[in-house]
Amino acid sequence: MRAYVLCGGFGTRLRSVTGDSQKALVPIHGEPFLVHVLRQLVVAGITEAVLCAHYRADQVANQLEDLSRASGLPLRMVVEPEPLGTGGALLNALRESPPENRYLVLNADTFLDPEAYRLAATAAGDVLVAVRVEDRARYGSLETDTQGRLVALREKGQHGPGLVNAGVYAFTPMAFANAEVNVCSMEQDLLPALVLGEGVAVLEYTDRFIDIGTPESFEHYLNNSYGGATQ
Repeated sequence: MRAYVLCGGFGTRLRSVTGDSQKALVPIHGEPFLVHVLRQLVVAGITEAVLCAHYRADQVANQLEDLSRASGLPLRMVVEPEPLGTGGALLNALRESPPENRYLVLNADTFLDPEAYRLAATAAGDVLVAVRVEDRARYGSLETDTQGRLVALREKGQHGPGLVNAGVYAFTPMAFANAEVNVCSMEQDLLPALVLGEGVAVLEYTDRFIDIGTPESFEHYLNNSYGGATQ
């Protein structure tokens, strides 16, 4: 199964830590954070990955062979010609490297255990992996129906415990087959369109969920010595 890894963001909130480096390439215990994510994919049974790059794509290109060798995962890279948002980045990669079968999509700045990817990979249809957190304020909240289908994605700022988007998806090749490449958001544009169509199943994942998008969460990951650990 192929995975499309979204690693083109500017990483503005983490710039005090990353400096001029691409966020997914920031070193953790001597290796780029992205290597840790890719290793989890290998454990989950993913056989190849496409890196969807833009900001500091030159750094990703320069390390592509090393990333592949260190993770054990065959890699290719697709570069956005301009910032296209999370949805546009995926559409651009699908156009440049079309999938033949169901495929995985994930964010490059989040560490999860392989079970998150297995959940999405072994399900049927279009799915989103969710995780339950104590405070949803940093994340977009999810609203589901009684059958566990996605109804809506709520904006950040909702407080209290609940389900949030873990940033892992699986889609059929037809999900976005007719979508034109344009600037758009996965959460605000692509997923709502699927909800109105065939629908999106929400799968709850209960293990580690570490988003390194802020200096505080990055420090948490670093101090808990997750680097290099696969499960």
